[in-house]
Amino acid sequence: MSVRHWQRFLILSHRYLGIALCLLLCLWFASGFVIIYTGGMPQLSEAERLARLPVLNLGAVELSPQAARAAVRRTEFPTLTTRLGRPAYVFTRNPVQVLFADNGELLTSDMISSRQIAADFLGAPPDALDRVGLIERVDQWTLELSSELPLQKYRLGDGQGSEIYVSPSRGRVVLYTTSRDRLLAWLGAIPHWLYFLPLRADRALWSTTVVTLASVGVVFVALGLVLMFTQLRWRHWPKLARAIPYRGLMKWHYMLGVGFGWCVLTWVFSGLLSMEPYSWNRASGIGIDVATYYRSRAGMSAFESVATVADLAVIEGSLKEVKFHAFAGKGFYELSIGGDGSAGAISREFREVASMEPLGLFTDAQILAQLEPAVAANMGATEILTEYDSYYYGRNSRLQMAPPLPVLRVDFDDVAGSRYYLSLQTGELEFVSHRANRTERWLYRGLHSLDFNFLYPYRPAWDVVVWLLLAGGLLLSLLGAYLGLARVGRWLKPR
Repeated sequence: MSVRHWQRFLILSHRYLGIALCLLLCLWFASGFVIIYTGGMPQLSEAERLARLPVLNLGAVELSPQAARAAVRRTEFPTLTTRLGRPAYVFTRNPVQVLFADNGELLTSDMISSRQIAADFLGAPPDALDRVGLIERVDQWTLELSSELPLQKYRLGDGQGSEIYVSPSRGRVVLYTTSRDRLLAWLGAIPHWLYFLPLRADRALWSTTVVTLASVGVVFVALGLVLMFTQLRWRHWPKLARAIPYRGLMKWHYMLGVGFGWCVLTWVFSGLLSMEPYSWNRASGIGIDVATYYRSRAGMSAFESVATVADLAVIEGSLKEVKFHAFAGKGFYELSIGGDGSAGAISREFREVASMEPLGLFTDAQILAQLEPAVAANMGATEILTEYDSYYYGRNSRLQMAPPLPVLRVDFDDVAGSRYYLSLQTGELEFVSHRANRTERWLYRGLHSLDFNFLYPYRPAWDVVVWLLLAGGLLLSLLGAYLGLARVGRWLKPR
């Protein structure tokens, strides 16, 4: 094939492949303006869940944490919270179990009034709720909650279009949405992620569809960038007006491609990487022997007496939830405390069991002494971080609480280049980084969200840059779709 024929093939491929793909890119870019602020599908955030919990009735607790573990023969720590208006120990690992702390009774589905749970959550009378039905197959809003099914769904005529999903097995609300939440999802996450129910309900089909479209999109945009150079009349360079071989809208499409084509390519490519295609980044970091690390949770004996729970009454503020921890031979509480009932007013405190004094930080030596026998690799450099680094960090989000600081960062000499981040407050392993996900962090989050340290923390400068690039990509795609459809229309027009 001659150079001329090859170039003609590239032009036709880009032109006709581009009609459908430009329409898809328009969808992605338009929804991108919304999703950068909404963050995704509607969820019940941890902060909102805690804010809506009633204050713990510590006076009704008759069962110690140790007794609760023995009763259900579980090894992990429970969480003391409220279920059906009663204090209860919740074991969150599968299978989820709820044991009432007032009489040691296991929660069963026949005890649950889903309507009452929904009413308590919304602060509305039960008869104000309309029951939608039992959701046994995922609907548009439970696509990410398939493991929670079946769920009871209710609707409240409060002018906000409130809809609420209650888990009969867990005895709590798992999702709450309003008309505004759902509208923003239809404008943002659903078109951006192709989260249309008939497609997304079949995860394998959805994944294959997105990977295929993004892969073809990468090739399509790359073709456009190649044509940008091959079509230029280099003999007239640098006189741009004469060097560009097009007029009218095609000229604008060409110039927008010069200015924004590279950005479209990086966004489509990084979006493809978000699907973890072709198993390129399926590596995992080195594992940790949890039992050895926690040494059978030495220090759990501090929770043998129910009196230790009663001691929590000295805490000031509205105590919503208690988690029990033990590390390096020391038992301590993690307390979730609410102020004015809003999600932003939830705070966390750590208190020692014996003294109820604020818990001090563990030292790096204490953590390393626990860690060394639990990991089958040699430890390298260690560093205490009081600020986030490029891989362990939090971004402002109403849906997620920021990861804890300070942490101890530990490097290992294993093949994967593993790195652990361990909380100095609790000893918990907060995050595992390795060579593959560090590369993905830059190729996906860096390119897709412009999540770079020199730009992302500086709002609204980041917003201005992203809006400019999204607008350029959208105009480029709109023009491409129009020009392609116009050419097809001329081709189909009777002569």
